[in-house]
Amino acid sequence: MQSKMSKLWLWAKKLYKNILRLFFLSPNSSRNLDIINDQDFIDLVNNKIKLLTWTRKNSINVTSYQRYFNFLKELELTEEFSIITTRGNLVIKGVSLHPILKNSNNKKVIIFCHGVTNNKWSLFYIIHLVLQRGYQVINYDARNHGSSENSINTLGQEESCDLQDIIGYVKKTYQPEKICLYGFSMGAATCLFWISYFSGGNNSEVKLVVSESSFEDFSGTYEYILGKGINYYWKKILVDKLIENKLKSTKQALKEISPFINMPWRLPVKLLLLHGLEDSIVEWKCSLNFYHRLKRTNKKKINLYLFKHADHGEVSFIGDHVPDSIRWRTSKKESQKYSTFTELLYNYLQKNL
Repeated sequence: MQSKMSKLWLWAKKLYKNILRLFFLSPNSSRNLDIINDQDFIDLVNNKIKLLTWTRKNSINVTSYQRYFNFLKELELTEEFSIITTRGNLVIKGVSLHPILKNSNNKKVIIFCHGVTNNKWSLFYIIHLVLQRGYQVINYDARNHGSSENSINTLGQEESCDLQDIIGYVKKTYQPEKICLYGFSMGAATCLFWISYFSGGNNSEVKLVVSESSFEDFSGTYEYILGKGINYYWKKILVDKLIENKLKSTKQALKEISPFINMPWRLPVKLLLLHGLEDSIVEWKCSLNFYHRLKRTNKKKINLYLFKHADHGEVSFIGDHVPDSIRWRTSKKESQKYSTFTELLYNYLQKNL
């Protein structure tokens, strides 16, 4: 009996944290975070990698990445910037990171979009990877996150308009040859909303979008968080009472928040979908469903890779440090397989930028 009560207590704590994180936690509570404050999450990832690979060493040392970005600042290879959004006249703040390596990639820009309750440094691992290959990085705090101005959260809808403003700033300031968008979770949904609203035409510089762990529609994510089994119904009553089936910040029905509704049947950009098979926040089938929906008319433009053992936010870490973690779903004509996340990412950037 005590064991069952203990499990129930652990479950209740996890449910509470997920609800708090997704619906109630103000992102600006993390306004002063830098990448060092991601250490708790990285400790969990390191422990997971140790269990899966039987190693005693930490795979990711956040402090070393902090030193690297500080070194870029000392070399005057970082530039802070701010823009005023066209929707809401908000101040969005970010940083432009220039690589040390000089090569043909220097005129190509990768714009990163972080997840809800995160800040611009939450994707530090991937940012470091692309800087090592000579790409310029644009890294910014979404509205109501980090150092950007307070506003309601719309889980990618209004944020996609802000992303278009960022792209406009990048094109005017740096005149890049090509642009890639990389989004995680809410940031991935932001990129997908952007495809629906802005891709093609005057944004022909954007060649590739990488979507990591986007939701299909937020009502589905809500149901996924609740889970299944005998406790589902009382959990649903509890959570419905808390959020009244609406996103608190906008009072919008969760079903209406879907980056797939207005997606063009024929994609004007290449799209790479990534998702962890153990994602506890956004079910991996969201990316799978999207892939199946578009593959018939976009065989050469859309690909999907799934990562064994990877939870929400762990795709790059597990993909690089746990052997045989990548599961491949793509067109039959594409025969290339990859052993690591880094190899996969570099290959797609090389081919499409």
